[in-house]
Amino acid sequence: MQIAVNAACLRQDMPADTGRVAADIILAMCRQQPGHQFTFYFDGEMPQGLSLPANATTVILPRKGNKSWHYYWWLEWQLVKAMKSSRPDFYLGLDGTVPLRSKIPAGLLVRDLSFLKEAGLQPEVQQRSLKNNMRQYLAKARCVSVVSATTKEEVVRYAPGVMDRLVTLDIGLSDAYRPLEWEQREAVKKEFAGGAEYFLVTGSVHPRNNIMPVLKAFSALKKRQRSNIKLVLAGSITPAGADIAASLQSYKFRQDVVCIEAADEAMLARLTGAAYALVYPSRFEGLALPIYAAQRCEVPVIALDSTAAREAGGDTVLYADPASLDDLSEKMSLLYKDEQLRSRLLSKTPPVKLSASWEQAALQWWNALTR
Repeated sequence: MQIAVNAACLRQDMPADTGRVAADIILAMCRQQPGHQFTFYFDGEMPQGLSLPANATTVILPRKGNKSWHYYWWLEWQLVKAMKSSRPDFYLGLDGTVPLRSKIPAGLLVRDLSFLKEAGLQPEVQQRSLKNNMRQYLAKARCVSVVSATTKEEVVRYAPGVMDRLVTLDIGLSDAYRPLEWEQREAVKKEFAGGAEYFLVTGSVHPRNNIMPVLKAFSALKKRQRSNIKLVLAGSITPAGADIAASLQSYKFRQDVVCIEAADEAMLARLTGAAYALVYPSRFEGLALPIYAAQRCEVPVIALDSTAAREAGGDTVLYADPASLDDLSEKMSLLYKDEQLRSRLLSKTPPVKLSASWEQAALQWWNALTR
């Protein structure tokens, strides 16, 4: 069979920003189905470091610009026209979209519906397009795959008719995430934080990830504790987060903030394993993957309270009130001072059991698409 893959979103699918979920699932599917041909359609240059299996080919269809009609034209006309030559049996939309002009049976991967609250990582014009058309995409799809119970509830509440075509995939996480020995932790701390303990925030510098509240809470902690603890921000600086990045230049504790933009999965796993604690400030993600990574590395977590954080963390996480900057600072300070609290959090059993990779998720999606 021929499978067409809308792979445009893979150009921004980075380990620290998105968990690289879409890339890992589709690449696993290609490996599992060597007898079928996959064509990856990109709207620009193929991302560096993305290695495709032998049964996958690429087609570059440069998007004409960044206005809303450019996104529409690419999906509904450029992509549809290009797919005619290969006559695909199935279409896979890794970004949750499907060309409404196409009659190809479609499978969609939906990570969250944050764009409905204008809190997605996509550019504004793309968020508006998703907001206007998502119900039609969901109605047209042969199957819709999600990667968490949180997203499943969001999708069913938004479009109840999709329930009988909805499949929840098993969550996977690379075995690169594992507890570090003392010497390994010290080496990572020395490499990235001058040997000091650090709080880690994994996620792009973007307003939806609440980086500014974290910086303010960290500032309050530094004034209160007067310690050498640092804050490591692992994630790319997005156009929407340019003002946040600029504000760091005048931030009082700038010397204690470390920004790492291009962390691959191996580096991110080491950063997670050596962290004093993970701070998870995002409230609109459908999948709180950094929490799962911290659990696997036996690192405690402080999270702004949200459905996805509760799904991932259960009672293993210290939750802060999203409406209270003081509460986040208090929780960071409390965990920093109280080793017994840290030990109690780490002694609890995480509520979700993870697969060692996204292989099972890929197989589940394939079975749902082809049954």
